[in-house]
Amino acid sequence: MKKTAAFLVLLFLSAPLLADNDFGFRFGLKASPNISWFRTETRGYHNSGADLGFSYGLIVDYEFAEYYALTTGLNILRTGGTLKYNYLIPDGTFEGEMTEKRRDHRLRYVEIPMALKLSTSEMGYITYYGQFGLGLGFRIHARGNDRVPLPDGSSLRTSDVDISDNTRFLSAALIIGAGVEYNLGGRTSMLGGLTFKNGFSNVLDTRNPAVATRPSALNNHIEITLGVMF
Repeated sequence: MKKTAAFLVLLFLSAPLLADNDFGFRFGLKASPNISWFRTETRGYHNSGADLGFSYGLIVDYEFAEYYALTTGLNILRTGGTLKYNYLIPDGTFEGEMTEKRRDHRLRYVEIPMALKLSTSEMGYITYYGQFGLGLGFRIHARGNDRVPLPDGSSLRTSDVDISDNTRFLSAALIIGAGVEYNLGGRTSMLGGLTFKNGFSNVLDTRNPAVATRPSALNNHIEITLGVMF
């Protein structure tokens, strides 16, 4: 993964040296509904449901050769998911007893993607593209809804909990996507695409005395991208 990141950074830095006068920057706007979930291999932790989210932002393509571009931008990304995990009740009547806590995560990031974009020639106003790269996110919001079942059959519920101290500030994901652009005239086009983001950094930043190891959970999501390029 580190080699992939280094390769993409090198491509971005070398783009001005490869550029031809016939190519250059294109800018666009996008909106992307998504569905996200957690993947975890920590014993005692389980994925317990997906979350519907949304992202929007700016697309910047740097076309350094025919059919090749470096694409980046700035997104506001809303993602999340639900985890169930072993939990020791900290205080009250059932202090120290084991239960299974459920937490719905609502996370928001400022995301900067970096990807290599490969396009076909235009065929009947339509251009097809694929992209591969990395996304780096900076957390700006982290809230959760908790449900803790108690041994007497009741449950303790809390809503809109600030979970910033339990989540990492940085996130990273592998980006794989494909889509189409429909030429509206000149360099203006509508675009639609499907993107999978495979998280490879731990979202959690906490210790749990009910499990033997430090908890780890990766966040994945699939998004549908709709936008316009200029």
